[in-house]
Amino acid sequence: MTRLFLVRHAESTWNSTGRYQGRIDTELSDMGERQAGLVAQRFSAMPLAAIYSSPLRRAFHTALAIALAQGQDVKVEPDLIEIDHGAWSGLLKDEVEKRYGPMLQLWLESPSQVKMPGGESLEDVRLRSDAALKRLLEAHPQDTLLLCTHDAVLKVLLADALGMSLDGFWKVRMDNASVSLMEFGSTAPRLLLLNDTCHLGKLRTEVSEQAL
Repeated sequence: MTRLFLVRHAESTWNSTGRYQGRIDTELSDMGERQAGLVAQRFSAMPLAAIYSSPLRRAFHTALAIALAQGQDVKVEPDLIEIDHGAWSGLLKDEVEKRYGPMLQLWLESPSQVKMPGGESLEDVRLRSDAALKRLLEAHPQDTLLLCTHDAVLKVLLADALGMSLDGFWKVRMDNASVSLMEFGSTAPRLLLLNDTCHLGKLRTEVSEQAL
């Protein structure tokens, strides 16, 4: 059995302004740096066989805080990178609404049907993130791992592992620096913990203001 901790990166500078990031490589905000320290403290006494991260700095620096507390390195997994927002990247939420109103509405109602101009669909994310998950489970059949990645990737991984439709994307909330836990073994995957932020205390980010 493999135990897999899933961590969403701490708050980035663009999370706090409601701007679509996608593949744009933003930094952690001041709040995010503090959140990364708190999630690292949560895992400081928990043995982890390996720590994997998206290549983007907001995820890598969150993972690095956890790794340093453990005396470990971070292994970069390119297929854990955030969804490519394409033409939406760098735009504020109201700018996307003005330029791509009908597509944005479809994204909020039936997200599996949307492929952002010049970007990815949720199915694209599913194919690459599932491939990454398969590689990691094969490499660590009896280990406890930690993956630090992004909102869309985490929601798609959870939906697929639990047999949910990708149109259930918005039914799952992923806060910055949140922790979820799944088990993978001979039976169907099991979800043991979802979007836990108890380690953050008052340093929680309001995700409703973010461009996701």
